[in-house]
Amino acid sequence: MKFCAVVLVALLGCSKDAPSPEEKAAARPSVDDPMGFCTRARFVLVRRKSCFAEDTSIKMALDELMKLEASAPTDKAARRKVAAKCAVQLDGLMRVEQPHDCPLDATDSERAELTAFLDAWYGERTPAPTTGDADADAALKELATKRDTACACKDTACAREIATSLEKYSVPAGSPQAAADAAAQMIDEVGRCKQKLAFAPPK
Repeated sequence: MKFCAVVLVALLGCSKDAPSPEEKAAARPSVDDPMGFCTRARFVLVRRKSCFAEDTSIKMALDELMKLEASAPTDKAARRKVAAKCAVQLDGLMRVEQPHDCPLDATDSERAELTAFLDAWYGERTPAPTTGDADADAALKELATKRDTACACKDTACAREIATSLEKYSVPAGSPQAAADAAAQMIDEVGRCKQKLAFAPPK
């Protein structure tokens, strides 16, 4: 949340000429690897910094973003989770009103690509697995119901209440590792649904 706020502060205005064709080409990093969304967000902030050379908040935002990039693990699932943080911030940059003198310079295809990624990220629903442990399986089904309820919420207060109730959640003692893994993923999905509501544009 702090990073998002810092990023949005950087969007209040600008006085730089339109980017050259070379600059435009450089601002089109690949997202074959989801970490490409981090690169895109970084390029946007670099351009903002050229408009607001004295604004230390942009430097702070860039530093935090580069830390995210540097910390990205090689494990595919964990890497995607880090990339999603950048995608959320980039989405905020794209949706906010752009200064006339310092446009975002994002193509329609890039916006669609980002939307598709975030729709998939927020839309993931881990099914309750059958582990063979009756207590664990019952607990996972109950957790899946809570997750689905949270993701059906229409406001952050609703999702936050469910997320808070799950902060100290644990599967029954002696449950298989598969049960613990599924539970962790479902709880993460509750957090995503809460985040989606928090970052949703005002109606």
